[in-house]
Formats: sequence, C-alpha cells, structure tokens
Amino acid sequence: MVLADLISDMNSNYENRKHGGNSHVFDMQEKLFSAFPMIGVENIFASEIYLPIGQRIEPGSLDSLKTVIDEYQAQMALSGAKKLN
Repeated sequence: MVLADLISDMNSNYENRKHGGNSHVFDMQEKLFSAFPMIGVENIFASEIYLPIGQRIEPGSLDSLKTVIDEYQAQMALSGAKKLN
C-alpha cells in the first residue's frame, strides 16, 4: 500500500457514502495499520464513539479492526514483558 492507494480508497469511500452506500473506513484503517504498523495503535480509532451519527459502516469491519488491534496490543504486551524479565 502506498499513499496513492490510500487516496484512491478514501475517494472511493466518499463516493460510495455520497450515493447511500456503506462506509469502508474501518477496512481502510485495518489495511493501513497492517501495511504500516509503525504508525501506532494510538492513531487508529476502533470505537463506536468514533462513528459520526448516522454513518452506515460495512458489517463486521469494526469488529475486524478491533481484533487486529487487540492482537497487536497483546503482541506488544508480550514483547514488553520479555524485555522486563
């Protein structure tokens, strides 16, 4: 994934939402996090609170993003624990 892919995905998501389709924002965030884990979990929003009121999202995409983030955080906790011991 490069910046051009991200911009293309954002434009497609905007057009899709403009015409009444579901938002793929969490799918985009998952792809971005998978491609660039160095951006950090703190820069990924995986909460229902983040959603604008009335925005329709692709079914299961928020759950999928939450799973990826939980796995990443568990991995980081384990690697941090190894360093402490």
